[in-house]
Amino acid sequence: MIDKVKGALFGLAVGDALGVPVEFSSRERLKAFPIKEMTGYGVWNQPPGTWSDDSSLAFCLAEALTHDYDLHIVAANFIAWLKQGYWGAHHKVFDVGNATHASIMRLIKGDPPELAGGIMESDNGNGSLMRILPLLFVVKDLPIGERFQKVKEVSS
Repeated sequence: MIDKVKGALFGLAVGDALGVPVEFSSRERLKAFPIKEMTGYGVWNQPPGTWSDDSSLAFCLAEALTHDYDLHIVAANFIAWLKQGYWGAHHKVFDVGNATHASIMRLIKGDPPELAGGIMESDNGNGSLMRILPLLFVVKDLPIGERFQKVKEVSS
C-alpha cells in the first residue's frame, strides 16, 4: 500500500508542477504549445518543478491522515500551510484560491472544520477536488455512506 500512496502523491505533485507555469492558459494555447517537460517562471514566476497549493494541501491532508481521522489535525495543517508555507514548495505560499483562503481564514477564527467551507454557490471552487486524493486510501474499503460522509467533512 505504501508504494501506491507514494505513487499517487508523487504523480499528483509532478502533474501539478507541470501545470504551474501555464495555469490559466487556454486549451488552444496548450494544444499549440503542449507541455512536454518541466518548465518554470511562467504565470507564478516559480522555478521548474514547483508544485502549487493543490499539492501542498494534499500533502497536509496526507500527513494528517497518518494519525487517527481528526478534522482538527487537517485544519491545523491547512492553517500552518497558509501562515508558514508548511508543505509548500520552497516553504512558501505563492497562490491560494479565494474559496480555500476564505475557508482557512474561518478555521483561523475558530470555526469548526466541518463548517469552515462556504455555503454559497460562488464558494464552490475546485480546491477540494485538487487536494482530496489522500483520503481515497482511508475510505476505499468503507461502506459508501461513510465514504461520502468523510469526503464531505474533509471537503468542508
